[in-house]
Amino acid sequence: MDILDYAAVTHRGMVKPVNEDSILAASPVFVVADGISGSNRGDIASGMVVQEFAGLVDRHGVAPELVAETLTRAHEAVLAAQRRDHHDSATTACGAIGMRMGEVAYWIIFNIGDSRVYRITGTGRHLAQVSVDHSHVQELIEAGVITAEEAERHPDRHVITRAVGAADQFRPDYWLVPMVNGDRLLLCSDGLLRDAPLAEVAAIACAENEAEDAVRRLLELALGAGARDNVSIIVVDVHSQPNGTPESGREFG
Repeated sequence: MDILDYAAVTHRGMVKPVNEDSILAASPVFVVADGISGSNRGDIASGMVVQEFAGLVDRHGVAPELVAETLTRAHEAVLAAQRRDHHDSATTACGAIGMRMGEVAYWIIFNIGDSRVYRITGTGRHLAQVSVDHSHVQELIEAGVITAEEAERHPDRHVITRAVGAADQFRPDYWLVPMVNGDRLLLCSDGLLRDAPLAEVAAIACAENEAEDAVRRLLELALGAGARDNVSIIVVDVHSQPNGTPESGREFG
């Protein structure tokens, strides 16, 4: 039996008047959708993504194909809303959905845009990015033009190249990752890292024992650094408890 302990928060930040992010944290479905501020009403698109994935919370037999179909439905719903209501709402999205293949549990992780999924695993306890940003600076990194460190300060670091609701730029990526006892996932919108250093985010995410404490301290870090963007954070811990009923969290499988 796997137990998922988790905590989540979304905040408008210190500058923007509204929060265009939407989140879903209901075991075993965890999603962060970051409405694109350059579009008209990014909250519409981010809300549609979360609404579609909410249908998987109590669904038995979730498979990678179903996750892909759900994200595609969200994209099509956003496009339909654009045509109907004459706006250009769009959003990035990342997520982690628990599933089983026989007796083995996995995460189906997806990403489109620059929201991120990180994983902390093993005895070394270091933060490793699972998702790959769909952004102009990521393309420059892959081309060898700039380094990852230079990308953190590049003026185009927030220019994304793929999104839900972008008709010609809907190309999500997917990963199948084993769900391991003791692992921690961090899902976040880019607002967490816009002003807060990655090293400080990693230190908090790795050091805090409880998901709730990690989320609280990460939000404090982002707000203390100025939080010019909306900030959304989900932390999920995987525990095994073979005997009895868990005192906290929700059973998975």
